[in-house]
Amino acid sequence: MISNLASYSLPQLKQLSARVANEIVKQESAVKAATLRKLEKLAREHGLTLNEVLGDGATAARREAPVAKVTRAPKPALPPKYRHPSKSDLAWSGRGRKPQWVDAWLANGGALDALAIAAEKFAKKQQRQASLPGAVAAASTPAAVPDAAPAAPVNAVE
Repeated sequence: MISNLASYSLPQLKQLSARVANEIVKQESAVKAATLRKLEKLAREHGLTLNEVLGDGATAARREAPVAKVTRAPKPALPPKYRHPSKSDLAWSGRGRKPQWVDAWLANGGALDALAIAAEKFAKKQQRQASLPGAVAAASTPAAVPDAAPAAPVNAVE
C-alpha cells in the first residue's frame, strides 16, 4: 500500500489518480456482473427468469416512490430601470419583453432614455420621502401607542 503521498510529484499523483479511477470502474463492473450472475442463478433455481422477478416488482416500486422535484427559491424582483413619467405605477426592469406601455411610448415618438430618467427621479423622490422626519412620525400614531385613549367615533350622518 502507498504510505507517503507527499513524496510523489504532481504528475505522478495525477497518473496515480487516473489509474485508481480506472481500477474503480473495472471493479464496479466486475461486482455488478458477478451479482447479476448470482441473481440469474437464484431465479433459475426457482423456475423464473430475472425479468420475471424484477419486472413487476421494479415497476411497482418505481410507481410507489414519488420522485422529489427540485424547487428553486423565487428570484427577487429587480428594481425598475424604466418608469412611465406620468403614471408611476407603470415600471419595467428592462429585462424580458417590453411592456405594452413602453411600446406605445416609443411608437408615439418618446425616447427610452426619458423613461430611464423618470425612473431615476422617482427613486430619488422615494428616498427623500423615506428620509423625512414626517415619515417616522406618521408611524407613531395614537393607534400604535398602547396607552393612548381610543379616538372618538365620527358620525358621517348628522
